[in-house]
Amino acid sequence: MEPVSDVEASAFAARFACDFQSFDEDVPWRRAEVLREVLADVQACTWGWSGAGRQRADSPLPGRLYRRSDTVVFVEVVVRATPYVRAGTAPEADDSAVSAAEHSGLVEPAGTIGRSCAPPESAAVWTAVEPRWVRMTVPVTRAAEDGRLVVDPGLLTGPTGNETGGGR
Repeated sequence: MEPVSDVEASAFAARFACDFQSFDEDVPWRRAEVLREVLADVQACTWGWSGAGRQRADSPLPGRLYRRSDTVVFVEVVVRATPYVRAGTAPEADDSAVSAAEHSGLVEPAGTIGRSCAPPESAAVWTAVEPRWVRMTVPVTRAAEDGRLVVDPGLLTGPTGNETGGGR
């Protein structure tokens, strides 16, 4: 299996951290759908969120790396998380809901590599409150079946190996 480089792990972990820390109770299925695509264990797609509230994470800053092997890298990531408080009435639940982009016929920009579950920065029924910085450790590896990068929360239970500094 191809080794995971430090740069590749950092970028993937930053993307994941923003989606993991983003959610919207008005569209609760979106987060699970997006996380399923990047997790080694799809059952972990509901971890880390109670299903209530709204939060948007951005500005990921990958930091220290710990390498367990050529294909397992733990990346510490800090993201800015902006929580929201409800300022209006929740919309009616609609199981057939699709995004505004799908309704408007917007074309995905070239280079798009995947969806994000981060809610829009503004919404009529939500008001942003003071953001905060959140740190998390993201375990990045390759999927055995196809070699794509995935996050495997199960790797967090063992030793993390040595800290590394330079790129691979």
